[in-house]
Amino acid sequence: MENASKALLIAGAILLCILIIAIGMFIYSSAKTNIDDSITQMSSQSIDAFNAIWENYEGKQSGAQVKSLLGKLISNANTYREETANIPTVEIKDGQISANTKLDETNKIINTPNLESGVAGYINSCGDFKSQVESKHQYIVKFGYSKSGLINKITIDYNKEANTE
Repeated sequence: MENASKALLIAGAILLCILIIAIGMFIYSSAKTNIDDSITQMSSQSIDAFNAIWENYEGKQSGAQVKSLLGKLISNANTYREETANIPTVEIKDGQISANTKLDETNKIINTPNLESGVAGYINSCGDFKSQVESKHQYIVKFGYSKSGLINKITIDYNKEANTE
């Protein structure tokens, strides 16, 4: 009889523990959902703020504006040295930046700023292109976006139509 009552007490204690664990898991999953929602909302706000820095440069731009854009890219790379996801790659097309620009066979500028050579190499490449951009010319700036909506690529193309006048 004593063994049966002890077995019932142990079984009751085990059921009570399982119930407490289940309630704890329910509370945890509810809190995690709320936290994840708030993080997503904060992320979308920070993505919008980050993109707003660059979106002013979209479309036809003067050389002076492109130089300003490249200056901001350099500043951004210094700010986000440890968070390279916030450093957009840059593609400069058509080789009409200046007379001493080196091109590859597809008419793209050699040594386009990217993070393959590290943040310092990226900054140096942006600085080199900034010095080659001619203020009197027109350029077309376009953006590429990551799946999260963050601008991760900036394409600068020499505007032939505007510069043949």
